[in-house]
Formats: sequence, structure tokens, C-alpha cells
Amino acid sequence: MFKKLEGIYTAAKQAFKKNPNPGAAIKSVKTNVPDTKLKKLQAANKIATQRLKGAEAKLKQTNFEIANKAFKKDDKLTFARDKKKTESNTEAYKRIQKENTKTIKKFIAPKGFNKGGRVGLKGGSFPDLSGDGKTTFKDILIGRGVIKKGKKGKKTDTPIQKAVKKDKKKKVI
Repeated sequence: MFKKLEGIYTAAKQAFKKNPNPGAAIKSVKTNVPDTKLKKLQAANKIATQRLKGAEAKLKQTNFEIANKAFKKDDKLTFARDKKKTESNTEAYKRIQKENTKTIKKFIAPKGFNKGGRVGLKGGSFPDLSGDGKTTFKDILIGRGVIKKGKKGKKTDTPIQKAVKKDKKKKVI
């Protein structure tokens, strides 16, 4: 019994003991880089063999699903080919940029956000005063008091014009 406990104690001690050379395990594994022409061909052959095994497994699965209709998922084969065009890097970049600008605009300027002018007025700083549905130069003149709202064509005098008229009325002695 004592020997068993001693064995367990030494095994635990070895497991938790710090390794003085931690890189020794990594150094013991050699890299697999083929340097001769023969080794390169052997490595390529191994890769091709594994690809063939994968293709055979896919073929077996497809044949099994064709033979047993109950194992088909949503009436589609597991390894069905997609004939869709894959997205290129430039297309992906454009799509991502478009999505990013949309989300940034949502944070900066949400829907209904007035850009410039007096807040609450559709046409900017001057509302539609003429009643024609658009903010025009005429609306701006009405807003500034150059044209009176109800009368068409008749202009009121601006403050400068009024001052000039007053000067003309004064009699010079």
C-alpha cells in the first residue's frame, strides 16, 4: 500500500515539476519540408491521395442519399454544388463599405434629422409662404418683407428705399 502511494506521489511530483528546458519538446519535432525532388513528389502524392479519399467519401454520401430518399435534408443533397458566382474581394469590400456607411449614418443622422436651416421647416430657413408647394425666391422675398403676402406684383419699399424717399421729400432752402 505504501509503495502505491509513493508511486502516485512521485508521478504527481513529476507532473507538477517545472521543466528546466521548456523548448525541448518543440525542438524534438522535426519540420516536414521536402528538400529533394523525390520528397516533393511524395508529399504532393500524399496530398492528392487525401483529396481523393475526401472526394470518394462525398460521392458515397451522395449515392446513399439518392438511394435513400428519407435521409435527404430539405430535398437537397448534402454536398450539392452551388453554381452561384462567389464574391470577389473588391465586391466584398464594396458591400462592407456600403453596410458601414449605412450604420454610421444611423448613428450620426437618424431618420427625420433636419440638415441645416431652422429646425422644423421643410425648405430650410424659409417656409413655403406663397402656397405653391415649393420654397422659391418669391417665398424668400415674402419672408423678408419685400413683397406682401396677399398682393401679387406690388412691392413694398425696403428700408433703404424708404430712407431715400424721406430725403427727397425734405425741402432744401
